[in-house]
Amino acid sequence: MKIQAEGFALAAVSYDSQDVLRSFADRHGITFPLLSDPGSKTITAWGLLNQAATGREAGIPHPGTFLIDRQGRVVERAFEADYRERSTGASVLTRLGASIDPVGATSAVGRQISARAGTSDAAVSPGRRLTLIVDVTPAPQMHVYAPAQQGYIPIALTVDASQDYRAAPPRFPPPGTYFFAPLKETVKVYDAPFRITQQITLGLARDLRERATARGTLVITGRLDYQACDDAVCYRPDSIPLTWRVALVPFER
Repeated sequence: MKIQAEGFALAAVSYDSQDVLRSFADRHGITFPLLSDPGSKTITAWGLLNQAATGREAGIPHPGTFLIDRQGRVVERAFEADYRERSTGASVLTRLGASIDPVGATSAVGRQISARAGTSDAAVSPGRRLTLIVDVTPAPQMHVYAPAQQGYIPIALTVDASQDYRAAPPRFPPPGTYFFAPLKETVKVYDAPFRITQQITLGLARDLRERATARGTLVITGRLDYQACDDAVCYRPDSIPLTWRVALVPFER
């Protein structure tokens, strides 16, 4: 399992009985621990009990994910408004900086940089959160400006809007610095290969769910805008079109 290979362990806590969890794990080939919490005692102790849930749903927690370090300390947590919205395991690893290879990667070449665009997952269901990955390689002796740099045209990733998903802001790695001697100026740049990531949460509309039942494909488009410079020249701004494709699968129950 990729999660274990990256040095993490995974476990899930549910108010369902052991028999229900065992059946669910067998149906879906789940090998990590599914922990039964009879009476939602742990769920309540952690302050996660959904007080509004009644009837058959009484005892369910608010859906969320905890990241716990080796000392047992919670270092990150995330909760969802809708129980059907969850991050995929690969998306979580990507957010943590794991060395995930982009799935279905395609290459695009600009005038001074090249890009390789892929996803954290090959297939997702409605409500799932995956990560778009863009690996950028500047040409030799070239640099592009980081988003935090003022006064210059920074590199920017834009994902086209769609009713099929909502996009979080892109995440960039910490930049390096470049000293431009003629102006005696130090600027924030990328002059070596780097990775941009952006989380995408699929919608839950009927149309998308029907396309997932039919095992369709979700196509996401966007672009990478930048201006590259070398030691002497800043070149004209350029834009590289990008496309990501991910298979749709039905929501698992």
